[in-house]
Parts: sequence; C-alpha cells; structure tokens
Amino acid sequence: MTTPALPLRLQNFFARYPPQLYSAKFTGIKIPLTRRDAKEAAVARAALLASQTTISSAPQAHPSIIAQPVLVSSTPSVSESTPPSESLADGPATDSSIPISPPPASQSLEKFPPNPFLPRKNFKTGRWSGPRIGLRRQAELVKLAQQYHIEDLLPPGKKSTAFKESRLLERGLRIKGTGEGQKVKGHKWERRMGTTLEKRRKAMENMPALIREWKQKGHGRGWGKYPSSKASKN
Repeated sequence: MTTPALPLRLQNFFARYPPQLYSAKFTGIKIPLTRRDAKEAAVARAALLASQTTISSAPQAHPSIIAQPVLVSSTPSVSESTPPSESLADGPATDSSIPISPPPASQSLEKFPPNPFLPRKNFKTGRWSGPRIGLRRQAELVKLAQQYHIEDLLPPGKKSTAFKESRLLERGLRIKGTGEGQKVKGHKWERRMGTTLEKRRKAMENMPALIREWKQKGHGRGWGKYPSSKASKN
C-alpha cells in the first residue's frame, strides 16, 4: 500500500521549515495559553539567559593557571622520582586540585530557530514584528495537514488543534453573542445598562407605594429634591 504524496504546498513548507527543528513533536515546545503565562515564561527565560551570560562572561581561574609559565627547578621533582605506575596510583589524589572546566557557553545557549507561526521581538529596538506566516495561511496549512494526519509535524501555533483544545479547557466554553466567557466591550454606560434597567424595573414596581407616601406627606413636604425610588420602610 503506497502512501499518498503530500501536496506541493506542504512539501515546500517542510523543505523550508524541517520538522526536526520546528515541530512540537520533536522539540517539545508549547506556546502559552494566556498573556499572563506568556509574561511569566518571558521573565523566566530572560532570567535564565542573564544567568547563563554572566556565568560565561565571569573570569575563570583554570585558564590563567594553565597559561602561567612552568618553572623548572634543578632538583628532581616528586613526579620525576616516582615511577609511572605509582604516579598513576596516586593520580586521583593529585588531580583533585585541578578545577573541572564547565561546559562551553555555546552549548548552554543553544536554542531552536524562531517559530514562523509566532511574532518575534527585536531586542535591540524593543519592537515586535508579525509572524512570517500569517494566521490565514496557518489555518490553511493546518487544514491540509489534518487531511494527511501530519498536523503534529507543524510548528506550534494558535491555529493548531492542540492549542485550541487546551485553551478551551483553560478558559471554558464561550458562547458567541451571549457574553458567556467573553470580555465585555463597549462604553461605560453600555456596560452599566443591565444594572440601570434593573433599578428602573424595581422603581416602577414600587411606584404605587411611592405615590401613596407622596400623598400622605402632603404633596412633597419632607421630601428632598429628587425622591428616592425605594419604597419607604413602614
């Protein structure tokens, strides 16, 4: 049974962005669901990068020791007088004073190439640039990859099925048009319209009692400038 050939669009994409370097399946990278998670991840990443750079730029003792000139004395040293077998036997005790070199900074600062599905920040200017592949093209690539069951080979993005499912579990169900789970938008008076209408409804229900109290007090005697809509407590 022969596997169906991928469309040319997916072939060109994988040729430019190989899955071994960009896909979530091989790299294990996950994008944050909320802005708070993204901010915390950025702060942690910046702190880790700063600590790694300080460690790599700090002066080390062992290169200077190695670079010092060796003074050869006229008298034979202990290492010269002892045979090689004894020096090898005593090797671990003498080698303990030699510091162990840390791993090079290039290995600790290794990182994956930038994700083409996510925006990038220029740390020199502090500005953000959009993703190399826009959201519309991302959605089209995800749909194509779903047809061939290779969506996990794409880089992690906001149009992926895994991200949408995890965000749905994180935020809960959002019903469009009802405001359920959605951020309220509009002017201040629009956001307060529900409370205002509720107060107006209660005032209309208490209007007969308010009219009776008005007549009992003699048409405005003892009232303020604007009578309260609440019913008087008897």
